[in-house]
Amino acid sequence: MSPEKNSGRPSPGKRAPSPLSGRAREVADELHSRSRRQVFNSVVPVLRESLRARIKDHTWDPTQTESGKAVLADKFVALDPEKAALCHLLCRTNGAQRVVEIGTSYGVSTIYLGDAVKKNLESGSGEGHGTVIGTEHESGKVAAARDNVTSAGVGDVVEILDGDLRETLPERLESLVEQAGTEQPVDFVLMDIWIPMALPALEILTPYLRSGALVVCDQVVSASKDYADYLSVVRADPDDGGQFTSVTVPGQGGTEISMKL
Repeated sequence: MSPEKNSGRPSPGKRAPSPLSGRAREVADELHSRSRRQVFNSVVPVLRESLRARIKDHTWDPTQTESGKAVLADKFVALDPEKAALCHLLCRTNGAQRVVEIGTSYGVSTIYLGDAVKKNLESGSGEGHGTVIGTEHESGKVAAARDNVTSAGVGDVVEILDGDLRETLPERLESLVEQAGTEQPVDFVLMDIWIPMALPALEILTPYLRSGALVVCDQVVSASKDYADYLSVVRADPDDGGQFTSVTVPGQGGTEISMKL
């Protein structure tokens, strides 16, 4: 008889359970399910746009063409549940209470970030009022994301900036400095946006990152060529002026986790 049967305990399964509970978990699970169905139904048009991008711009990123961006404009493009759970864990680990999400979409991963911030405040690992600042360029997604985070019970700590982050984020970061009483108030960043915007977003954020702040960027292995400029910054040798130390987590397109020095 196997040790599992002898112990009388059920098998833990292949994956850890969601860190969310209650209404937050219900809403996130439903959104993940909708995202998966959408991905299945979008395989052919996304593949077609990827081929167009490959022929035209020598990249597999479908958002490099106007028609590709149009195809994805109303899509979830949600972070995988395991990666969202990882972000939740990282936020809990470093006691994050001021978080920025670059590329909110419909607010799926935002629910995880908001839940982590609320739990940090409740456990005493954070002080004052926690904030998750999301950015999203598609106004339709902004409205839906606000509804989703409110339904999940984290709307009180989430705000979503509507428009081009290069215009909306700098002013909000300056006000965050005043609210937090520190020049480097940001504890955690999730970077899950149109690839050409990743480096500009990082450049805006870097002066506001505290020492020890984490920056998580998705799909850096599957799109390593397109992320080359971004990766050259977060992987730059500190002896040569680099401001981060970074690790690449393979699997599911790859994830870069970078810590501000």
